[in-house]
Amino acid sequence: GSSAPLSRAAAPLTRAARHPATAPRPCVGMTVPDSAPAAKRARVDDAPRVSREALAERLKGTEVVAKAPEGSFICTHHGTFHADEAMACAMLKCLPEFAALPILRTRAAADIDRASIVVDVGGTYEPEKHRYDHHQKSFTNTYSEAYPEIKLSSAGLVYKHFGPQVVEALCGPIEARAAAAILAKTYDSLIRELDALDNGVQVADAPRYRFCTHLGARVGRLNPSWQEPSTPDMENERFREAMQLAANELTDVICGYCTGWLPARVIVQEALAGRAAVHKSGEVMKLPSFCPWQEHLFDLEEEEESNRMPLVKYVLFADSRGGWRIQAAPKVRGSFENRKPLPKAWCGVRDKELSDLIGIPGCVFVHANGFIGGNATEAGVLEMATKALATE
Repeated sequence: GSSAPLSRAAAPLTRAARHPATAPRPCVGMTVPDSAPAAKRARVDDAPRVSREALAERLKGTEVVAKAPEGSFICTHHGTFHADEAMACAMLKCLPEFAALPILRTRAAADIDRASIVVDVGGTYEPEKHRYDHHQKSFTNTYSEAYPEIKLSSAGLVYKHFGPQVVEALCGPIEARAAAAILAKTYDSLIRELDALDNGVQVADAPRYRFCTHLGARVGRLNPSWQEPSTPDMENERFREAMQLAANELTDVICGYCTGWLPARVIVQEALAGRAAVHKSGEVMKLPSFCPWQEHLFDLEEEEESNRMPLVKYVLFADSRGGWRIQAAPKVRGSFENRKPLPKAWCGVRDKELSDLIGIPGCVFVHANGFIGGNATEAGVLEMATKALATE
């Protein structure tokens, strides 16, 4: 690195299409019948793949050496290490063809030439020869046209060419559309950060403060300090720790998408598709159970015009105590402004006073800012949504 700091009949995954096709808990798939909910059907195999713990043991047993071993090996550079090559090597270690290979850290050209695969050193990008360096002046590659300002680091290069296999290794076999969504999401959230960091791309033009706890910073702190005596063995052991740190982040992110994010997406997608049956306006969406919904709603609206015609104004869901909630959809992703807040006259009013005010039994509250309210029953929140839509 540089020294610079899904579903059944799913809508087209526009975000996934922008990407090339080429958790302490283990991430597993499951075999489920056709009659099962789509949130379960998105994962199609019951056998655990490479769990967080298994990958940790694999890395613990990996030789990291300063002299070229006999036979096949992975090669990266020696000296100060960075998050991109630590992540690149951690990803390779997820895959059966590289799982048992030692890692040589060197800049010796003769040894680099002998390696089975080379990352972040060697001065050449030749995927057909498994050469994945990005430091040469001629290198301008990005992950896709969606990321024109961020060149690939060794992490992005390995992810671009091996990402689908890494996702399958950690999640088990999953449906193609679901796998594409996880692949896209992982680059957008995790690997892109490492590419940007290694290429000196700031997160903002004028950031108000600096991050010191991101993965790149934590990996950087594992390097021996200038006050420590440094030997190749010590440096290589610290690099093993860096790979472990990167592997933990990788498995937590990808398995989190597989076990939490993906099932929630499917629930929201089905609720969005069926919203006209909830309210004739099509502006009220009901979730069968609570799940994180805002990010998925915006993703799905971006992906297909029918998902935003009309825009959802209110989302209904059961709360943890048997009641029901009505929540206003944000105006834009991440905004505290809402497309249609609950009526001002309701805001800050509770219980019987609220029920008497709006003529709906079972009311519990409406927040002072009008973004959320509650009722004892599903019928009650639906009636609240109906009256709120009719209120200017």
